[in-house]
Amino acid sequence: MRKIHDGRNPESLISKIVTPSKDFNTYLRQIILNDLIPNPYNEFKYLHETSSEKNFKILLKDIESKISIIFFIGLFFPIGLCFLILFRQIDLIFMLFFIPFFLIILNFLFKKFVKTDFILIGLLRDYSSLEKTKFDEFLTFLKSFAMNLKFNASPEKAFIDTYLQNKNYIKLLNSTFYNQITRLLNYNCSFREMLDNLKLELNSVRYNLILNTLEEMLYLNAYYTSEQILDILEIIHNHRKLEKKFEIIIKGEKFKVMLFIFLLPMIIGAIGGMFPLMVMLTSDQGTYTISHSKIDVLETILIFLTLFSSNLITSYYFLKIIHYEKMYVIFLSSNLIFILVFLFTFMNLISLL
Repeated sequence: MRKIHDGRNPESLISKIVTPSKDFNTYLRQIILNDLIPNPYNEFKYLHETSSEKNFKILLKDIESKISIIFFIGLFFPIGLCFLILFRQIDLIFMLFFIPFFLIILNFLFKKFVKTDFILIGLLRDYSSLEKTKFDEFLTFLKSFAMNLKFNASPEKAFIDTYLQNKNYIKLLNSTFYNQITRLLNYNCSFREMLDNLKLELNSVRYNLILNTLEEMLYLNAYYTSEQILDILEIIHNHRKLEKKFEIIIKGEKFKVMLFIFLLPMIIGAIGGMFPLMVMLTSDQGTYTISHSKIDVLETILIFLTLFSSNLITSYYFLKIIHYEKMYVIFLSSNLIFILVFLFTFMNLISLL
């Protein structure tokens, strides 16, 4: 504003503004095109969907088909490798490169197809259930704070009243708010300093973004801040609805994931454990006698580790798809099944030969 008052061209100054938000940058360009005349239908606050929201909806449309691709590769790569090993159609050197190659492919597909790295303030998929509850408490507090601001209360009084009204409902955040309000009442900090302390205690980009916005709005106009807070809450609510749709789709894949995670180690463990039988058939041209010395110990260990690693990678990414909270219990169980099935098959064949 100072530069404009000094006689600088507003259009040229606005055109140089670049923000992290693509939508806001587009809004600024529209202002320039309209010769700085505001259009109520193009106001930024009336924007129905941000680019991130649109991209997330696109993800929802084809997420199932993309997950199916990951399932296909995660299952048939290890099984295909098993048969190549079983019929001795794979070189040991190539087998060494299989695991990093397989890991890179699944990691790439997961990031490309499933990972939700959209910047949506209401998207909490990566949060634990405890963190989600904590955020819900924060939103409840924020809504009540907005209501209290509507009664022309000062920010300090509105904040204290909000705490008193909701202290029985905000169990996870109770001590955090209580400590800061106590400091405020004892004149140990200003309201703005209290918000800064809250940002440090909550220690989250999501909370910081909301509190920073709240701080700036309160500084400009405390009364109209209540409406702005409700607008923010509405945006978060819309994001949560999008997330619920995503979660419904992912829950539909949960049964498949559990089936694959426990079925795959049985299949590759059993096939991989039959390796001595194929050594016998290829070494003795179909006769049913074999010396244990013909079984290469190093090769057997390499086969075991390769198949074990492939099962480990598959189970890890499959569980990440459904965002299973007790991930490591299922993860360890799947790999334990592989070890037991492989050893059982291998030892039984060795004892029979």
